[in-house]
Amino acid sequence: MIQGSRASTDESVMYTLRRWLVVLVLLAAPTAVLIFLRALPGFDLKWFSPSGHLVMVSAIAACALFVAAVAVVSATHTGQSGVVWLGLGCSFVGLFMIGHGLTTPGAMHQPMNMWVGRLPYGAIGGFAICLLIAGGSQEHRVNRWVGRHPLIAVTAPMTPACVLVAAVVANPSSLHGLGPIAHENLMFAAFSTLLVCCLFVVMWRHGRRWHLGKDPIQLALVLAATMSVAAILSFEHGKFTQLSWWDYHAYLLAGFGAAVYAVVVRGRQQRAITGVLADTFVDDPFAHIVRGYPEALSMLVKAVEVKDAYTHGHSLRTAELAVELGLQMSLPPDRLRIIARGAYLHDLGKIAIPDHILNKPGSLTEEERRIVEMHPQHGFELASTAPSLHEVLPVILHHHERIDGKGYPAGLTGSAVPLEARVVAVADVWDALTSDRAYRPGWEHSQALAHIEAGRGTHFDALVVAALVRVLLNRGVTVTSEPGIAEEAWSAAQTCHEIDLVRVPAGV
Repeated sequence: MIQGSRASTDESVMYTLRRWLVVLVLLAAPTAVLIFLRALPGFDLKWFSPSGHLVMVSAIAACALFVAAVAVVSATHTGQSGVVWLGLGCSFVGLFMIGHGLTTPGAMHQPMNMWVGRLPYGAIGGFAICLLIAGGSQEHRVNRWVGRHPLIAVTAPMTPACVLVAAVVANPSSLHGLGPIAHENLMFAAFSTLLVCCLFVVMWRHGRRWHLGKDPIQLALVLAATMSVAAILSFEHGKFTQLSWWDYHAYLLAGFGAAVYAVVVRGRQQRAITGVLADTFVDDPFAHIVRGYPEALSMLVKAVEVKDAYTHGHSLRTAELAVELGLQMSLPPDRLRIIARGAYLHDLGKIAIPDHILNKPGSLTEEERRIVEMHPQHGFELASTAPSLHEVLPVILHHHERIDGKGYPAGLTGSAVPLEARVVAVADVWDALTSDRAYRPGWEHSQALAHIEAGRGTHFDALVVAALVRVLLNRGVTVTSEPGIAEEAWSAAQTCHEIDLVRVPAGV
């Protein structure tokens, strides 16, 4: 068990390294360009166009304000405080980038001033800090208030910000606009460091959520945060009016342009703008996995629901518990996604089982049981026709295997049974034992746990059973003093029918 725990931890560490590698690769190119231009000044071309600068920053502002508008509209319908903070952060970007463009020296006869360099800090700072707060607990008192009053939460801080921008655009020389204040460069350097730290936290949160559900909006937020860090590097270390400084505009445009693209794609899929960002800041991993379900999976789930209403409720509960077990085992998001989707479809093959057998009252004959036991193979064949479901095929095919090799359809033993299938098997059995059936009420939770514990290491993976015990302990469930019966647990998940254990073939 210790070796298995260490393996799961090592895999989780490797996943974290791979995830950060993606971020580092995204930052590597801008950083390399900046170093190249500063090391070889001959390539750092000097060029400045007030009108061109105004057009570029207006494009960045337009992208940010589009996302802000969608976020505010979504927040008024969903009450999600995280979405409100996203709307506020993007509003800061839009407002301050407009001010940045309008204070451009030479644009509309504006003089040289300090505000053209200060306002981008406000834009990126507002975005970074708001996104950091958005990832906090939705149950916090402040966040609950923000969720209930989204319009006030956005307009209250934006009003003085608008007044400030209007004042400096009207007179860029005001408020120390003609020269720096004491230690200004040092303060902005410290502020930039703080913002980079905030943005790395944002990347970590949304990168994990993207790996769970492959949601384009999560990926867009990672890209926006990454490009904001690249912009800070260029703004801090590039040279004004030269290529090393112009770069940061391209990075911000790429980041917020990607966010616009993701929102538009999601809106087309949902055909409604109000729910586009609904689950973006939800903490529940299962919600992000469900959000990213491929269309093929959704269609197959609906087919299962039509065929067997029991399977629908059972599959959803099994998927939720399976994800809990995976989290308890510290499995990486890629595996959690496979577990959730595989659990949701683990009984897909029952679509191919004749109705007179599937809905038969009472016990099944041996022949009928053999037909029912074909459902993993049937499910595998159905799901294999959809390329987007290939990663869940092992779960569908092997969720009735046993550690001792006496399961079906392949009789796999030990670690030869895919880990995801081992997790789903335990969740499947737990729900089968504790759910009401036509022939019996659900078992008491402590008794059901005793039955599963009795099969630890023979019928079920010991590490997964240990994870189930921890999950249930957190729910106040403990094992009874009476010994459980492993065969009770095993038989409960085989069909929806009563099984006479005397008639189960020897050794099963």
